Amino acid sequence: MTGESRFANILSLMADQWRSMTTMGVMFVGTILLAIYIQPFWDRPEARAFGESGTTKVGLIGLEFILILVFTAFIIWLAKRGLQSIIKWGVLFVLWISLSYAMIPLASYAMDDAQPVVEYRDEMELNAEILFVDYEPSSFIVTNGTHLIKMSEPSGLESGQSAVVEWDFSLYRDGGYSALGIGIIDNLDSYVMCDGNRWQSFDKSDGTPLANHTDVTCVAGFSTEENDWALYNNMMHKIDPFHPNIPSHSWVYNLPEQFNSGEFMQGSMLNDNTLLLVSYGWAGIVDIPDSQHTGEYGDVNATILWQVTPNSGDAFTASTFGHSPWSGYNWWNANSTDSMLMLGTEKGKVYGFVWDGAEMTVEEHIKFNERDAFDSEIQGIMLADGQHDGRVDVWIASGGETRMFSGWVMIESLTIDGPVSQGPIDMIIHTVDAPAWDEIDIEDGVLTTYTVNTTQSAIIATPVNEPAVILEDSAGYWLPIYWSQIVALIASTILMIALTIRPEWYVVNTTGILTGAGVITIIGVSFVPTLILIFMVVAAIYDWYAVYKSKHMLDLADTMIGLKLPILLVAPQDKGYSFLDEGEDTMSKMDEAPVSAKKEHGSKSGAKLPTPEPPRPAPQKNTGDALFMGLGDVIFPGMLVISAITFLPSGGTIMGLSDPMFVAIGSLIGGLLGYLVLMGYVAMGRPQAGLPLLNGGSILGYLITGFIALGSASISFGITIF
Repeated sequence: MTGESRFANILSLMADQWRSMTTMGVMFVGTILLAIYIQPFWDRPEARAFGESGTTKVGLIGLEFILILVFTAFIIWLAKRGLQSIIKWGVLFVLWISLSYAMIPLASYAMDDAQPVVEYRDEMELNAEILFVDYEPSSFIVTNGTHLIKMSEPSGLESGQSAVVEWDFSLYRDGGYSALGIGIIDNLDSYVMCDGNRWQSFDKSDGTPLANHTDVTCVAGFSTEENDWALYNNMMHKIDPFHPNIPSHSWVYNLPEQFNSGEFMQGSMLNDNTLLLVSYGWAGIVDIPDSQHTGEYGDVNATILWQVTPNSGDAFTASTFGHSPWSGYNWWNANSTDSMLMLGTEKGKVYGFVWDGAEMTVEEHIKFNERDAFDSEIQGIMLADGQHDGRVDVWIASGGETRMFSGWVMIESLTIDGPVSQGPIDMIIHTVDAPAWDEIDIEDGVLTTYTVNTTQSAIIATPVNEPAVILEDSAGYWLPIYWSQIVALIASTILMIALTIRPEWYVVNTTGILTGAGVITIIGVSFVPTLILIFMVVAAIYDWYAVYKSKHMLDLADTMIGLKLPILLVAPQDKGYSFLDEGEDTMSKMDEAPVSAKKEHGSKSGAKLPTPEPPRPAPQKNTGDALFMGLGDVIFPGMLVISAITFLPSGGTIMGLSDPMFVAIGSLIGGLLGYLVLMGYVAMGRPQAGLPLLNGGSILGYLITGFIALGSASISFGITIF
């Protein structure tokens, strides 16, 4: 047969099967379009399979592929031992979970009100400089040039609301006024202020002046039970109450040369004899002496219990000391020693250290630097509970954004545009009553930011949808369950029951499309396109081997068809077709059968999602014929589409589409072209490995449109092994 006549014969065979092939093509596209529809719901860090940091780790893709191989081998092993019931109920459970990934967003779209976008709004200018933010950052201390003022609740639900003044102290009192900068240290039950020539302590609650020393050269100060201390340059010395301006050489101690009190950022007494200090070039814990030394002036160094410095060429630009998100308790029940120091640098690095009451250690949960979370200066850091739910979140201002990270693995749960400013950004947060959540005392958060020339606030609103049930976990955290989620799980269960009672082709297709869309989305938002491309190439090679060499994919397909499990799509050619009539050796028989233009043929992919199965022709029956295609043949091209939408940078438009959407559509069109070629082979009557052509077309479409839209940025994602 000549090439021309062979091509004409293929077209004739495809024309005979146009109904099933067109139907399958529609389901192929429809499943991916459904995944695109639900993608915004799952496009958040906490929904990614391995978190935000796992999106670029090729080792995790390898783990996924190994799990597919293990699952496939396990299913075949069970089938050979006649344990079909274990296979059926195990796969149904996995499918129920996968199906829920589609049903939950669909139910939410139908039933839930959209959460309002969190945006900053301008507030009344503070006209003061923030000097200190409290351990619980709802109160702060400022100076307006003439007074020291402690404030709280800086903004409210109505724009323009003024902060509440708790107390104030005149800077002209008891010894005059200094134009030098003011440093404040948290001194357990009091605050200590130094302004260059005066040392003053205040009661925390009402601002009552306590001890006072005038004519003391100090930038910051603190006190113990026995003594008052002053910091100047890189020295600390005990204040002699009779000669405050003349340090006694036996009470003068050197601090590390990297510390300069002129670059003082933060200080806190951790207990009666240890002091935490932070400056641009050094952070550490100092052991406070309780007796004088016998050395010469300037020769004795203070005992440093712990210290850290920024990398060469870098500097600390932001710091905070507060409740640790990993104490395992609601912050109001946590021990006072469950505290954390966080430091941010000029080059966008973030470090965390845990204070357990005795020592400071690295917080292993902090992974911002490993995943390059920030590429510009860290301008502000805050540890705070934004909704009075007991959880402490990490808030970081950098590069014109304020980002909130939550949970055990620090998922980015909120991003707010702004403030756009140079230099430090101070953040304050307090909560106000949210009537719908009074039952569990959760409140709306009011975040206020202060820059050199702006004051802005944003409402961190509680969920607008009231929960059906509110659960509490072992740590005391509240877990709301919404009606839409309950409806989604019920609907998923009903589909599983229908599949068990009557697994006809329309039930199988409905479940398969929804399940496929859910799996496509979850995997697509979990890995960057480069990793998906690698996954697709490996899967295509495996599919070719499993169909044409080992043929174990045929055994797997027969098992799934015999059990009527929806890990495939069924496109009937004839009206009389019934999927219930398919036997357990459908694929194996077709692999042995001769080519026949009278038969309708199909592809079969599948097993545990997203394992592909080859296109297979179904045997001719009196009830009609059908085309089969495993969900894996849809899932892999779909994953690339979703990954492109999720991770590609959006900087322009092509043909009215954003760059990510243009590349995603290019990938889908490439997959369709691969599908068209695949159908030509299927029409000839033998089972075909679907992924080599489907994945190949999608990859080609991605690369062409990706380089048109974004150039090398379409494949550059900083891939690492683990």
